[in-house]
Amino acid sequence: MIYLDVLFLLNWMIDYLILALVKKDFFPGMKERRIAAGAFLAAGSYLFWLCQAGIVSGTVRMLEGFFLISLVLLWTFSIRSLPLFLKTAAAVFGYTFLLGGFCHVLLHILTERGKAPPVQWWVPVGCMAAAAFIRSAGKRMQRETEKIKECTYEVEIRRKGRTVSLQGWYDSGNLLVSQWTGRGICVLPLEKAEGLLDEEEKKILSFLVTQKDFPWKIMTENLWSGIHRITYSSVGRKDGWMPGIAADHIIVKKHGEVLADTEGLMGITAQEIFQDGRFAVLLPADIFTKQTPGVDTGRES
Repeated sequence: MIYLDVLFLLNWMIDYLILALVKKDFFPGMKERRIAAGAFLAAGSYLFWLCQAGIVSGTVRMLEGFFLISLVLLWTFSIRSLPLFLKTAAAVFGYTFLLGGFCHVLLHILTERGKAPPVQWWVPVGCMAAAAFIRSAGKRMQRETEKIKECTYEVEIRRKGRTVSLQGWYDSGNLLVSQWTGRGICVLPLEKAEGLLDEEEKKILSFLVTQKDFPWKIMTENLWSGIHRITYSSVGRKDGWMPGIAADHIIVKKHGEVLADTEGLMGITAQEIFQDGRFAVLLPADIFTKQTPGVDTGRES
């Protein structure tokens, strides 16, 4: 049997963990003592609700439970809008489900190994283990999100009076450079580059991206203009090549601020560059380095 004071402490601990996780997600600026007070209110409300078992009907207790939970959330987080309340409530129920799942698994493991310990021991341990796991996973996700934001840029490419705006990904480890100019090469899939091409160029590039070796004879016989052979070196390939086009402007922005405005070659490939469909342009490591005067980036071959 668990005494009310022990039950109150258990619930306060669990409620504090849940509210702290919600605070981290949606209310990072809120003070810890507010969370502690909210957990105190939640634990007290639970005991009040529990003590009415057998006194009031089940329907009334269910409505009362929803009212008390809403009251705790509204007071703790000072919520003033319905969308924020619904989002907060969904997070609370989600974390409650995860903590309950951890406790259930822990109880199952302990029961199989012998007599299960008292609930006042395994419930706090299970909740703290779940909270530690969720915090760790949350930090990893936060780091990944911050990296994506840091490396994401708006890229505007202009060529022959045509303009396309795409999402670009900057990787300082991307050392793909042209052997002719020594500068980095922007790379984008053919389907994303079609807005910069005329019909003849689309046909030519559709053919070239399927060729393993550069078709010198065909290129010479047809005298195709505007298409360049870009030679490059990269990890695992010293003498690579890809078809390319010369861009009049490659404008890189972050939140509308222009960080780079240069001309240069755009490598065209049929390969999938990104698994994430949000990105289309792979930016080179030196995209933010000012171009040295006198270097011609408009011709490769």
